[in-house]
Amino acid sequence: MKEKHKIVLLFSLVFFHLVLISIQVPRGERPTILEKAVFAVFTPIGHGVVSISQKINSLWHRYFYLRHVQAQNQRLREELFSLRQENLLLQRALAEFRAAEEVQRSLAHLSLSVIVASVIGVDSGQVYKSVILNRGRLDGMKEDMVVLDRQGRLIGRVVEPVTQRQSRVQLITDEDCGVGVLTERHRVVGVLEGDSKGKCRIKYILKTNRDVQVGEEVLTSGYDGIYPSGIPVGRIVAISEDTSIFKKIEVEPYFDFSDLDRVAVVAPTVHRQE
Repeated sequence: MKEKHKIVLLFSLVFFHLVLISIQVPRGERPTILEKAVFAVFTPIGHGVVSISQKINSLWHRYFYLRHVQAQNQRLREELFSLRQENLLLQRALAEFRAAEEVQRSLAHLSLSVIVASVIGVDSGQVYKSVILNRGRLDGMKEDMVVLDRQGRLIGRVVEPVTQRQSRVQLITDEDCGVGVLTERHRVVGVLEGDSKGKCRIKYILKTNRDVQVGEEVLTSGYDGIYPSGIPVGRIVAISEDTSIFKKIEVEPYFDFSDLDRVAVVAPTVHRQE
């Protein structure tokens, strides 16, 4: 009986083995069951690995691409900033050149050397009192030098303090300023002072004088020993009288506060050539 059981077991194993072999035999292009099982188990895993790898690769390339783009943008921004600064410098240099030429042409009738300066500040207490220039003793600035606008019209004079790199200018609109002036038409002489409100007035012209008229131009007389004669100062805009023996004559100065970016400073000993 034992021998029969062994023979039956042997034949059963052989039969089972043959069945397994027959199952694994490929049937044309159709995959085997094992291949299907392996495919079903490992395909999603492989797909996930490939997808993750592609994403990592994409992020990696994108990272370096963005780094490159950022570096390129930074270089472009720096180049743009540099070009803008160069453009501004060229524009300023051209403006200064034109302003200096304009000042020189306007002052061609004066035998002098001109220091071209810029206004860098105003009097904190009274804007019509004084301004600060960016030129000082190292640039040849001295007290009582005359300051004109780019059209050669009177602005004021240099007063203390004058430092190595900066100087202060007393404006003709300052009430403490005094300028010897005369009218252009009839050469009536007076003293100009400011009203600290942006305008000026002429003092010491008698009421009996009928030669002064509204609209007449006012020039420096040169009698004060500081301002050379013949410099345009302003125009008479109003004439009135009060209880005093002198006329009240209001003058609108020619110089404009909005146009004081560039001024000319000249020595007080210049003279006008006729």
